[in-house]
Amino acid sequence: MNALRALLLLLIAAPLLAGAAPRSALEETARREGVLQVDSTTDREQVAPLLAAFHQRHPYLRVDYRDLSGADIYRRALRGEHGDVLWSSAMDLQIKLVNEGLALRYSSPQKAALPGWASWRDEVYGTTFEPIVLAYDRHRIADGDMPDSHAALRRALRQDGARWRLASYDVASSGAGYFFFSQDSRHNPEFWDLAAALGRHMRYQDGNSLTLLQRLQRGEADIAYNVLGPYAWRFARQHPQVGWLLPQDYTLVVSRLQLIHKAARHPAAARLWMDFVLSREGQQVLAQASGLPPIRNDLPRRLGNVDLDREAPKLRPIQVGSGLLVYLDSAKRSLFLRHWQQQLAPGRAP
Repeated sequence: MNALRALLLLLIAAPLLAGAAPRSALEETARREGVLQVDSTTDREQVAPLLAAFHQRHPYLRVDYRDLSGADIYRRALRGEHGDVLWSSAMDLQIKLVNEGLALRYSSPQKAALPGWASWRDEVYGTTFEPIVLAYDRHRIADGDMPDSHAALRRALRQDGARWRLASYDVASSGAGYFFFSQDSRHNPEFWDLAAALGRHMRYQDGNSLTLLQRLQRGEADIAYNVLGPYAWRFARQHPQVGWLLPQDYTLVVSRLQLIHKAARHPAAARLWMDFVLSREGQQVLAQASGLPPIRNDLPRRLGNVDLDREAPKLRPIQVGSGLLVYLDSAKRSLFLRHWQQQLAPGRAP
């Protein structure tokens, strides 16, 4: 009897003692590969908890994680200097790589939990749910006085905007800036009227959300237009002087897109990473430890105190697919940039 009990205990404990021992053919292949290379626009510090959780799940894999810009990830992918997984906030460039046949098709078992707009051709997957917000200096603009929509901002800038200094992305040199503004133009029929008002009062054009938020903190700008929501939320927690809000007429939602390069040297490891990032566990780590709202439909989406699920009617997620290629057309891009530069006050065009 004692021997039988010991055997039962051993059988129960065996999976625990085995820990990270491979349990599938995919894991066995990844174990032999031993390495995973990830090129990402998300800085390593922000996703350190995700990397730690992945290592705990697959300790036999060494992850080489490189912080790169979206443009660098794209160029390296074309030159053959890429990692196995390409994870980028430059949604349009990621779709361009897929369109050029450089993504490995992989139907992740996690796909069923994603919104229909968040993947394309089983080759690229959205991983986050990030609203684009308006941020402002609360020392200069009271919470109740901050325009709460694109339309309200346009009216306010026309009426008394001379006293407000604006900052936003450099549309000409920043891929994210151009992408956000071009998507604005698709969703807002009055975009160019708004652009004219923005241009007259634009003081700073920068390359990332953090710089825009720092300008508010230093009192250099009063409003920052088109800021990534997770950055605004995290920054405002440390600097209560900075406020932020979801525009009430519509709020664009972007996602960091992930694909496996067709010439990945460690394709099995890349599949494990893809599945983990999209899994409930991986998404919860991104949400709770990195402040990036989850893409999965079966997890609550929050940004600070804002329940994004309740705000769904005003949210405009950007569809992952060939539609993102429209404004990468060189003729359309040149026309858009020329029109934008015409809106800027003299001396403020790039």
